[in-house]
Amino acid sequence: MRYVLTKPYVSLYEEYLEYERPGMSLQGYKSLEGLTRRFLGWLEEKNLMPQDVHILHAMEFKNDISGKRNINGDLISQGTICNYIKTARRFYKYLLERETVSTNPFKEIKYPRIPSHISRNVLTEGQMERLLERLKRFNSGKTKKEKARLYICHILSEFMYSTGLRIDEAASLRPSDVNFELRHVYVRYGKGGKSRIAFMSEYASEILMLYLKKGKSITDRILYGGKRNTVFSGKTGSLMLMLNKRLRTICHELEIPVITSHGFRHSLGTHLLRSGCDMRHIQAILGHEKLSSTQIYTKVYADDLKESFDRYHPRQHLGIVRT
Repeated sequence: MRYVLTKPYVSLYEEYLEYERPGMSLQGYKSLEGLTRRFLGWLEEKNLMPQDVHILHAMEFKNDISGKRNINGDLISQGTICNYIKTARRFYKYLLERETVSTNPFKEIKYPRIPSHISRNVLTEGQMERLLERLKRFNSGKTKKEKARLYICHILSEFMYSTGLRIDEAASLRPSDVNFELRHVYVRYGKGGKSRIAFMSEYASEILMLYLKKGKSITDRILYGGKRNTVFSGKTGSLMLMLNKRLRTICHELEIPVITSHGFRHSLGTHLLRSGCDMRHIQAILGHEKLSSTQIYTKVYADDLKESFDRYHPRQHLGIVRT
């Protein structure tokens, strides 16, 4: 697939993204940019304009996408295939509204079946406690810059596990979005461009307040040469890379499963459920639009229960007497 578009495809690309930009989260917009570019690149390779595409072309697109491989040489996931098809459908919905085309051929293409489960990007409560305690040792850095990065990783990790925010939501926060008296965080641009209120634990609130009062000005000067307007200063991509690198190192040291920044959100949902928190409360805390998104955590809980059953049932390990 082409990554560099030529006219008139680039004009379509720019007009469409300008139409979609209002209300989208930063991460969602970046994802849409890349997927749309690849889709239009596919059309250009096939020498097709949008109005020329019919159902057979849509089926061919799905087949071509299904054969794509990632940077590791593995076939892309079913979820990624779904994202490509969703992007094509969304683009054609836009064209229909503008009356550029008369049908949406991608609406007839079925999504591949995705297993209804959460990823392994989750730690137990005990593992999370060990990880967060280890992240407190930010003074172990050898240089001022390294110490500054480790300090931000410590604050950001506690904050994300407390609030359940996604990394792009955390990256876009401004100090004015944080209410320390109520321990509220105003998320202006959540997933789908929707705003919501998130909540901080007392500990996360205290260390974030200290960071904003004293630490941020120091880390901004060391890492960026001056004041930055957002709470965590860095952009989504740089914060994610910095935090994921730190998490990978510490998880290996502690001999626990390696999680990414999104693992704090997954772990919070799982831990709240195990503690008896109402499912709809978890839905509100995590900002899920649909309850079905929250219900994936019940799968993890059910797996835990079965493991306990298999381990502790008094007759589970009896052998069968064969004659």
